[in-house]
Amino acid sequence: MSAAIVLSGALVACGTGGVPAPDVPVPDNPIWNGTTKPEPVSPDNVVLSLPKDMYRHEGAPTEWWWHIGTLRAGDRVFGFEINAAQFVGQSFAMTQISLTDVETEHHYERTQVYVPEPIGNFDIATWAEGDPSKDWYARLGDPSWLVGGFSVQDSGSGYTEAPKVEITGDGSGASALAVLDDEGGVGQIVLLQPGSGYTTTPTITLTGGGGSGASAVAIRNFVSMQAPQADPSQDIRVHALIQSQPSLEEIEFDLTFSQQGRPFFVFGTGLEPSATKQSLEENNYYFSYTRLAASGTITIDGTPYEVTGTTWMDHEYGYFGDGSADGRIRWLLQDMQLDNGYSISNAGVIGPGFKPEIDVTVDSYATIQDPEGHLYFVATTVTPVGKLWVSPVTGRGYAQQFRVEIPSFDAEFLVTTRVQDQEFVLPGASVYEGTADVEGTILGERGVSGDAWIEQAF
Repeated sequence: MSAAIVLSGALVACGTGGVPAPDVPVPDNPIWNGTTKPEPVSPDNVVLSLPKDMYRHEGAPTEWWWHIGTLRAGDRVFGFEINAAQFVGQSFAMTQISLTDVETEHHYERTQVYVPEPIGNFDIATWAEGDPSKDWYARLGDPSWLVGGFSVQDSGSGYTEAPKVEITGDGSGASALAVLDDEGGVGQIVLLQPGSGYTTTPTITLTGGGGSGASAVAIRNFVSMQAPQADPSQDIRVHALIQSQPSLEEIEFDLTFSQQGRPFFVFGTGLEPSATKQSLEENNYYFSYTRLAASGTITIDGTPYEVTGTTWMDHEYGYFGDGSADGRIRWLLQDMQLDNGYSISNAGVIGPGFKPEIDVTVDSYATIQDPEGHLYFVATTVTPVGKLWVSPVTGRGYAQQFRVEIPSFDAEFLVTTRVQDQEFVLPGASVYEGTADVEGTILGERGVSGDAWIEQAF
């Protein structure tokens, strides 16, 4: 991703319209550090307003809608992620899509970057609906595009400058830029324009640049999310497709989600607790639907699976770092959907140079929602335990188990990945995001279990 950020960072994207920042006072919302269960955060302290804040926000430097979770087809278990995101503060948008087939231990993934107009095809004003009087949507890419991105099959070597990307087929207008890696190979190819009129996948040729051996193919990639204006927490339809990197197997999702119960306002209020004023440019705003009744179809290389489950969606927007080496946000995250009705989002924010170390504890915080919908914002710790898994592609070591301790709820959980390899491979910024099991105790109740999600971004 980092090379594409460098490429697109020279571009300017200006948005128009959208939902403004809240106009209510900033609540006092200190984290609870005690060892006894606190009073819940008052609903009067929630700064967000739904359904309005489901929509695109005016001037937000970052914004995304992020679906994750566990789906089942009979005894077969799948972890999935479908994310549509804009980083206008860094001048790019992206989709991140993955599927983990627990039975086969196969992980499919792709990250696709979109460059803003006028050079690229991403339009900040139209990619997501910003008018709450209309049906909501968020879209990146398009099902009709046969040039929806590129897969580098061989990086080649010896390049001193980026080769030219030639796209040959029965259509016209498709264009792209190659980006070199740190070793003189082609690290990625960034889509600029998808073109039109292609009825078969065009041929990609890389010429010039002083090197040789690089090759790539055009792939399909898109995410489309939509929901009715009357209540966009219900009947959220998500249609997405990737050709996995590097195998090119086609993975298609056609899913529908409907929230059950009260929304989950992260931090208890939906606003980061360090905020002193309402500002989309300076603050992080964040809510989730953590009990989405999910159903639909996942198709793996032509084989469909009818799936159901209870899944999770985050809508996060506002300030989220600046993308630089020092300003990029790094985190360890464990989301938990417990069978006893509790939802927990636990996060530890980490600094540059951090790497997970076994039995080394990190201070963290959790937003907890009980079965009645009450929200709590409390101090926690998270500790990698067991063994690290080392990626054969990037050489990064990722924890496979985390112990999460929540003193104020007399809670301790062990969150364990279901499959070792759940890495998004990205130039300079690879991350681990995937499905997990959780088991433990809370408020004296033992043997609590459920579905979970683990993220490691450092």
